[in-house]
Amino acid sequence: MKRSSPSFAWKNELENGAFPEEDADVSESPGSETLLELAERVLFSTDLREKLRPAPLASAPDESREQGARTVKGILTPTRPDELRFASSSKARPSLPGRPGLVDDKSRGVLLHFFANHELLAAELMALALLKFPEAPPDFRRGLASTLREEQRHTRWYLARMKECGVTFGEYPLSPYFWDAVSPMETPLDYVSRLSLTFEQANLDYARHYGEILAEAGDARSASILRRIYEDEIFHVGYGLHWFRQWKNPGESDWSALKKRLPFPLSPSRAKGNRTGFNEEGRRAAGFDEDYIRQLALFERSKGRTPNVLCFNPEAEHRIARWPAPYHPDAARLAVVEDLEILIGFLARRDDVILLRRRPSDIHLAKLAAFGLALPEIEMLTPEGFVDPSSLLAKRKIDRLLPWALAPDLGDRLSALTQVARPGRSQDAWNVERSRLFSKVAQSENLARWMGPSFPCRDSEDLRSAAEHLSAFGHREFVLKRAFSTAGSGLQRCRREVLDDLTSRPLSDAVVGEGGILLEPKHERVFDFSVQYRIVDGAIRLSGFVEQVIRGLGGYRGSICRTKFCKGLEPELARFLMEKVLPLYSPEGELASNLLAWASHSGYEGPLGVDAYVHRCQESGALSLRPVCEVNPRHTMGLVALELKRRIAPGKSLSFAILKTEDLTEEDGITDEAGRLVSGSLVLTEPSPESRFSARITVF
Repeated sequence: MKRSSPSFAWKNELENGAFPEEDADVSESPGSETLLELAERVLFSTDLREKLRPAPLASAPDESREQGARTVKGILTPTRPDELRFASSSKARPSLPGRPGLVDDKSRGVLLHFFANHELLAAELMALALLKFPEAPPDFRRGLASTLREEQRHTRWYLARMKECGVTFGEYPLSPYFWDAVSPMETPLDYVSRLSLTFEQANLDYARHYGEILAEAGDARSASILRRIYEDEIFHVGYGLHWFRQWKNPGESDWSALKKRLPFPLSPSRAKGNRTGFNEEGRRAAGFDEDYIRQLALFERSKGRTPNVLCFNPEAEHRIARWPAPYHPDAARLAVVEDLEILIGFLARRDDVILLRRRPSDIHLAKLAAFGLALPEIEMLTPEGFVDPSSLLAKRKIDRLLPWALAPDLGDRLSALTQVARPGRSQDAWNVERSRLFSKVAQSENLARWMGPSFPCRDSEDLRSAAEHLSAFGHREFVLKRAFSTAGSGLQRCRREVLDDLTSRPLSDAVVGEGGILLEPKHERVFDFSVQYRIVDGAIRLSGFVEQVIRGLGGYRGSICRTKFCKGLEPELARFLMEKVLPLYSPEGELASNLLAWASHSGYEGPLGVDAYVHRCQESGALSLRPVCEVNPRHTMGLVALELKRRIAPGKSLSFAILKTEDLTEEDGITDEAGRLVSGSLVLTEPSPESRFSARITVF
């Protein structure tokens, strides 16, 4: 492969004397050294100078094939000086220094210490490959020796510069991760897949990223080293790509073949820098095609942390209402599930996995990533909504299962996931007590102090008595609320004469089977909002306040997250909220304590959304608060809005809306230098001719 000459973003490299002086005792190996002798010296020497003594430019004729394979039989780790032995996983290591710290010589030395270990590991792994695969093509072996020579040189550069920064090699614990991941290789294809196309490819991001930071910090000496290493790394990755294409299935794309070749838990996510920019230019220079570059840019999988698995089931309340009878969603509810399922991804962390029925297109995923809204790893469900038992996810360790809501069918749908460290209650057998957690009738009975005026009615007589009571206080319009409903469904507005007609006949079997119905007065709402809590380890925590956009009787249409909750509101309302409302929801307050006790009775932990509103009293016209109109023991759209607010540019407000796809308008989102949305709108879901609902955010 010919070496490329890419352009560089960082400046101020030294024209002369850019590289630190190498140790005068390091001299090139004699030209008669064979590849076997070179590999054994690098792998087994206890003298670091011997390990780093340059490989000859032209080696002696290749050695006995049998002898090479015999040399490495049973090898577990490379031989090193005592001070450079691998540290145990329990030994604390310093973190990679960030941008602010790299103005200090000591922090630069720590950074270079990390990189020096990586370069030495690469040289040792290349030596191992020379010994393990004596029958590999001669051109591959000669290229491997040439690459090894450059890794030796990189290590020497780092060591010399570290010394100038006051850091000694071995001063900090050395990780064996590269060795553990690559050394079990069984074929040359394993070698190029794991080292060249994974760890060396990631260095295309790291070398450029830290080279730019060091140049900005005024360290032209270190920046020049990283620039030169970056140039070499492009060639190393290109060398691996050349041989990868020689040996992979010719019918497979580079991307598909690499994904299949890497043994779990290794994955293409390791071929990208962590918290660095994604270097498309360097990958093009190494020879990757555009499809591979696009797929890698979008790919996410945990690099070590055991992931949570999230799934979207917003129809949970309707399933609960039908339990134990089977549930068959109508077209509208099925559309909500299928059209909005991507929203669960914005509640996930980067290393998590989300379960989807429809995979978004690469174009849509790239668009989200460009606005700082990249999704985590995506795993496809079967058409029936189950986890495929043959999928990799079924064999992986999982921390927690985090559905949108608990539901009677989750145990069956997620049954293939057997390696869950903390299963929680998502797969427990369903029972009546768990159903009551979601029942608005049961909530009204248990939280009557906060939800009133709200009257549970289990028969016509209850309904008649409640209507008379509310009428005595001057109410003429009412709201009937089903026990199990979501997003404003299951509500009916009626006047007193309609109620009189309803009380003249028994309640329907469906209403009775759900445990009754609620009767509430219709208020003149002024301001709807939700309070988002989270119950963790027996404690309740406040996540935030969100203004809710409600239509009609209570139909959810969206949320608004301002920089400050009361900013931009009418003075009377803002003052009322600040003085009378917000203190009520303190996690140390009585309301939160009652919510915690109510949820704990059912053993529930997780997100908890409380819907509330401010209204005007019909007698005095004064503002009044209904502290709780319903409780949602699940994830909510208000929580999605809060999480999205954290991903946009700081100091900006966000409007989150659920709307009909036919009502979408053209996007006009603008990002800041960090790639975060700073103004305009962005459609989160991917519209299609079949979709009925879409989600959009607008930043202002």
